[in-house]
Amino acid sequence: MPGIYDHALAYEIAFSYRDFPAEVDTLLAWAGPNVESVLELASGPAEHAIECARRGLSATALDLSEAMVERARHNAVAAAVKLDARRGDMRAFTLPVPVDFAFCMISSISYMLSLEDMVAHLTSVRDALRPGGGYLIEGSHPGDYLGAKTVNTEWDEQRDGVTVHMVWGTDSDRIEPATSCTDVSVSVTASGPDGMESFASVERDRFWTPTEVRACAMLAGFEVRGQYGDWDGRDLRAEGAWRTFTLLRRPL
Repeated sequence: MPGIYDHALAYEIAFSYRDFPAEVDTLLAWAGPNVESVLELASGPAEHAIECARRGLSATALDLSEAMVERARHNAVAAAVKLDARRGDMRAFTLPVPVDFAFCMISSISYMLSLEDMVAHLTSVRDALRPGGGYLIEGSHPGDYLGAKTVNTEWDEQRDGVTVHMVWGTDSDRIEPATSCTDVSVSVTASGPDGMESFASVERDRFWTPTEVRACAMLAGFEVRGQYGDWDGRDLRAEGAWRTFTLLRRPL
């Protein structure tokens, strides 16, 4: 059945509250010097990759959804930048030329549902990086699953006369203790000059603890350089921490 990722424009508007230029500032600071090429994984509309391309970097975006890949290509043309937007499974992909830095945003890492998925994914990313290249994963904070929620799951965003109401998860969605997976109820209503459209889907995802991510990274041959609770680099246990950022490096 069609899901949220088949409605690429509505998805893009729903997540347009993010400050992509500021986030790319931090991504590139974490990446370190001499970065000339980047890869955005589970890229969706590829706003981060396109912002990198605006700054003169060679940018590649990979997503499993054909609708998202087409949206990324559309956005690159609109931004007048070059983007290599390609369809692929982030558990098993190759690039023609290794890149300097890769990133996976907005908890898309949660679509790796098993240890085998995660290690296969990280191995593919490692092989897509040059020696010394880095990988930044943005995942959910443990508080979203093991304590009081740290993020909103219902919100509205508006752009170009279109209002999108997004509900990502409900109180009845429960994490399965044996698998750390949840069937997440997602619903979207888009209203604009052409009328209103509503759709819903169930997205299965997995919560990965910071310790699990570190262990899988080491199994895949990465060095773990740090884990942070926000874009400002605060500790995962610090007040206001709301995400889990994991910075990995492929050894030289």
